[in-house]
Amino acid sequence: MTDIAHNPRPRRKILIITASVGAGHNSVARALRDSLAEAAPQAEISTLDLLDYTPGWFRAYYAGGFVFGMTRVPLLFDIGFFLTNRPQTPKRGWSENIHLTVERLAMEELHEHLPNIRPDLIVHTHFLAAPMVTLMVRAGQLRCRQVVVATDIELHRLWFSEGIDHWLAPSQYSADTLRRWGVAEENLSVTGMPVGPKWLAPLDRARIYQDWNLPEGKPIVLLSGGTEFVCGPIVKIARGIVEDDDQATVVILAGRNKGLLAELGKVAASQPRIRPLSFTDRLPELAEVATLMVSKPGGLTTAECVAKALPMVLLHSAGHEEGNAHYLAHNGAAVLTVNKDDTVSAVLRLLRNPARLKEMSDNARRIQLPSTQLATEIICRELEAAAPRPADSSATGAV
Repeated sequence: MTDIAHNPRPRRKILIITASVGAGHNSVARALRDSLAEAAPQAEISTLDLLDYTPGWFRAYYAGGFVFGMTRVPLLFDIGFFLTNRPQTPKRGWSENIHLTVERLAMEELHEHLPNIRPDLIVHTHFLAAPMVTLMVRAGQLRCRQVVVATDIELHRLWFSEGIDHWLAPSQYSADTLRRWGVAEENLSVTGMPVGPKWLAPLDRARIYQDWNLPEGKPIVLLSGGTEFVCGPIVKIARGIVEDDDQATVVILAGRNKGLLAELGKVAASQPRIRPLSFTDRLPELAEVATLMVSKPGGLTTAECVAKALPMVLLHSAGHEEGNAHYLAHNGAAVLTVNKDDTVSAVLRLLRNPARLKEMSDNARRIQLPSTQLATEIICRELEAAAPRPADSSATGAV
């Protein structure tokens, strides 16, 4: 006989699967993990980077190829993006089936590892593992539900997977793409992009100016080409801004790029209004007091700017990021540029036009969505809908 009092219902398990391809997927995973830990304290929450379970050649091809394409050959990356972004129908194409087979072979270690975790719910912030998990569920190798959290406004066909219980889209534009792929309305929610709690919390502006030694009442430009890698002539853009505007301070977000930080250190020695900054988790403070942000149009970066109603000048990019940029420009929250001189000119025009900056800030507020809170609520509902998992035999006791 089983003693029910000593055999409580097992804790539900949420597994968040992400991938270190750029910084956005991991950042969204962290934001959801922190939010779910507060909203569902009874659940066991873990995060897994799928690239840790793939061969070295595949990591080099997938993550390294992305960086190389975005920084060295953006035109070729752009062409490849649009040539492979098909079909736009519910039915799989033959080329899709080929690449899905190759990816499943590369994820064999992950395929073997997932049954050991026994998740009740898998939340994907990257698209790669979802089709494989669907096959495992259909084969009875896993017993779980799946939620996909899309991290780009412009969704490439790679995001598509059958067998997803709920899709969280960052915008109506993204949701329309999912509808074309056959996603049912009841399995789709427009939530915005989940961002960390620091981006949503009220902040003391006076304290920020003091802590960061920034000039209150003067323009502050945040300039970034990417957290993990740098896109664009960042140093030349910064020089162009401060040379033509004697009031502006440019804070350059150099991320983990040691070479860029070393170069910026020399520049800052002769131009104190150029401030290099290595990777920091205090970026929400700087965004709170910034006049505008100059950045490549990554999905998470732009979502964080929208959360702070921060006007954006977006560097020319490729593929999905170019789609993100056009969406934001169409909604009046960003200005698009094509080269260094164009970027500098756009920044200077905006710094001299406070009314236009306010309009862009208002437009960013208009397209804000509940994002993290709503996404967390939906994920918790999907967890409750998951089938009960039987207790481990080791947890039972006889009387």
